[in-house]
Amino acid sequence: MEILDKNKTVSQLTILYILVVVAFSFLNLKSFPVLEFLLGSIRIPILILMYFLASKIKSTLYFSALILFFFAYLFFRENTPFFNFIGAIISLAYRILIFIIVYKSIENKNWLAIVLASIPFFFIYLYALLLIEKEVKMDFYPWVINGFLTSFIGGMATFNFLFQDKKRLYWLFISAILFVIQIGVFLINKYYFPDEILRTLTIILFGISNFTFYKFVILKEELKLKYAS
Repeated sequence: MEILDKNKTVSQLTILYILVVVAFSFLNLKSFPVLEFLLGSIRIPILILMYFLASKIKSTLYFSALILFFFAYLFFRENTPFFNFIGAIISLAYRILIFIIVYKSIENKNWLAIVLASIPFFFIYLYALLLIEKEVKMDFYPWVINGFLTSFIGGMATFNFLFQDKKRLYWLFISAILFVIQIGVFLINKYYFPDEILRTLTIILFGISNFTFYKFVILKEELKLKYAS
């Protein structure tokens, strides 16, 4: 009964998460700053609660990554050079933890193949960096490192998805691709060409990429418990 109640609560929170992402993406909330802040800030806490209820392992790494992403969002909201730099540093720390989680989760660590699989992702990210190079200041280099890590995550996910059990890595593959696109669109929208459509796309990509990665983490934990029993 307790498991059924938890599953029901997780399902309800999933619906709430989707509704919040959709509302925050498509509604013009500039006239309602408090509501805008609430919808923007509540996404990660909902995801944290979903993971807390759904996970039987409760990874400290994943919890820490979500918390870091939450604070990065708060700093980026201020939109000043100093706060953007702090946000970039925190975002880099978040990406490092995601990289560690993915690295520990994959079985095939053929680095030559992973590097080759990472190249297309890096070129996408490099294009975004070249566009914003003159606009960013001290936060440029954290974004460069972030780009390398994001590209390697994409490479690890792609290589293992193509040559391992696809069902196990389906969610990781989707989230890795969306991570690259999301961060590229975010940088262009924030530093180069602020646009409402790009803002909406960033939020949607943020919502889907984080949800699919959450699904990957849960599935990986379930498989780990299954093999351990």
